[in-house]
Amino acid sequence: MTISSGRFDPPIIGCSAAVARIRELILTLASSDVSVLITGDSGVGKEIVARNLHRFSRRRTGKFVSVNCAALAPGILESELFGHDRGAFTGAVRSHRGLFEQANGGTVFLDEIGEMPTSIQAKLLRVLQEGEVRRMGEGEVRRVDVRVLSATNVNLAQRIKDGSFRVDLFYRINVVEARIPCLRERPDDIPDLARFFLTRHRNPPPVLAPEAVNTLLMHGWPGNVRELQNEMERVMALYSSPAVVTPEMFSDRVARSSSRVEFDERILHDAPLARAVSYLEENLLKKALIRSNWNKSQTARALGLSRQGLLKKIKRYGITRDSFGLTVEENSS
Repeated sequence: MTISSGRFDPPIIGCSAAVARIRELILTLASSDVSVLITGDSGVGKEIVARNLHRFSRRRTGKFVSVNCAALAPGILESELFGHDRGAFTGAVRSHRGLFEQANGGTVFLDEIGEMPTSIQAKLLRVLQEGEVRRMGEGEVRRVDVRVLSATNVNLAQRIKDGSFRVDLFYRINVVEARIPCLRERPDDIPDLARFFLTRHRNPPPVLAPEAVNTLLMHGWPGNVRELQNEMERVMALYSSPAVVTPEMFSDRVARSSSRVEFDERILHDAPLARAVSYLEENLLKKALIRSNWNKSQTARALGLSRQGLLKKIKRYGITRDSFGLTVEENSS
């Protein structure tokens, strides 16, 4: 079943199977109130998924409130979530309703929940189990009816092992997991996303030249969708909404990606067959490694190889990171 991206707000752009699964999951959960843990690297669009989960739920007429658990000091985060009574701490000159009370009947989105202090995790667990909150400095218990959506870009299983995340809370927030793959795992979405971001600045949008699409596909996008959005905004700002976007308009960081591998088609025509095949295989390996940011497991999957088979080919051709300038941000798994 093909699901139009136009049904979603904010839009969920892309034609990949991974994005289709995310859309289907959102619609599948439309009649459910289960807690969802949205996982994925920074910049993949976890809040967009959370907002659509709210939009398609029975709580759509209620509030959607969001908080980044990594952005606030523990005391401020606790007050933001659960509220406080007047005089609960220095500067608390009046009572304050926390986000759970404000979102009663709606949805609370806890971004970067892996960074939440364990003392606050215990209070969150009570909200999930009992539907109760207690403001800081107050004895009264208040009932709330909220759906909790969470997101993280860290390995919560590892946080549980090192004692910084409660295992009982993990199972409460992770009734359903929605994993959003990083952009380099779904290159088919890159052209659609680029055109979407260009459309936001001008309609009709500039045309992406074929060479520009190839350049975008060669970049590893460590910053994911957020980085691609910034790149398109940069082009539109610097080149006054051009009619055609060409590779020369991209930042050096992106433009260099396509120049890391030199491809000489004459070798395919003039060289003996064995050499031409080896040359083509070596270049395909290099391009796949660049696209995955040297993630060898991911590269092997993309090329239909075993990890051991990929390692043998890398050794055969003497391919190293230094040979085409990969950066320290890249993953070597």
